[in-house]
Amino acid sequence: MIKINSVTKKYGNFTAIEKINIEVADTSIFALTGFNGSGKTTLLNICAGIVKADEGQVLLDGNDAFDNDVERKNLFYVSDNMYFPPTATVKSSAKFYASNYSNFDFELFKSILELFGISEKSSVKSLSKGMKKQVQLALGFATKPKYLLIDETFDGLDPHKKEVLKKLILEYISETNASIIIASHNLQEVSDICDHVAIINGKNVVLNCAIENISEKFRKVIVTFKNEISEQIFENVNYQRIKISGKTAMLTVCGDVEAEIEKIKAMNPESLESERLTLEEVFIEETEAESENEKIRSIFKK
Repeated sequence: MIKINSVTKKYGNFTAIEKINIEVADTSIFALTGFNGSGKTTLLNICAGIVKADEGQVLLDGNDAFDNDVERKNLFYVSDNMYFPPTATVKSSAKFYASNYSNFDFELFKSILELFGISEKSSVKSLSKGMKKQVQLALGFATKPKYLLIDETFDGLDPHKKEVLKKLILEYISETNASIIIASHNLQEVSDICDHVAIINGKNVVLNCAIENISEKFRKVIVTFKNEISEQIFENVNYQRIKISGKTAMLTVCGDVEAEIEKIKAMNPESLESERLTLEEVFIEETEAESENEKIRSIFKK
């Protein structure tokens, strides 16, 4: 289990993340998402024991992650800028990690390379960014870690390789008791394989819940009345966003969504439909990315 307890990290006057609390259970695939610069990589670096938190701590099965050689043997971090020596080949990289991880499985490594279509003889520096990521992933799985951290998980991978990676992650978690954190912008890919998600926005966690429970926290409601309406009639409804056109309103209710929908039904509308939100729609709600639309539309009108 990975426990992130009230973690804060600052760089000078800049606060990268603040009082982050997340728990990643055993046999869990946890998604960490947010805009560029939201603090995902900083948090992963702290979880990997590379960076020390200014406040709080990350615990790996109860042990502090920072500078912990014992727990580091059980953890593999696929960073977005993983270092390889200039003369490294895929095979020499495997030998290096095998010398540091006693559980390294060369046969497993070769099998994953075959899935990705990469030769052991290849020079690492000659590989594309996506192929380097695939080598890193193969190294990571071959170490058989209890804690697997993957930054920018699907970057540089073509659609086929993304599917291969998803199947590998799901198969690995089914065979082990691992705790996996994947950081990604690709919300569709995240929702396909993860059981839990945390969204970081402005250095804080704004949503932390099971993927299957997202619809319990947000619901899109489209409601039509006999006469034209204004936003005022919804003043007792807990919503995050609303659009009104004549007799029809589309709003995103939040909190106890069933209770909020009952409030709207009590207004005796002519029709009411509710839809579950996708993870991408929830992301927009929680980060208010949609508020940029008006700015975008006005840019070329100046």
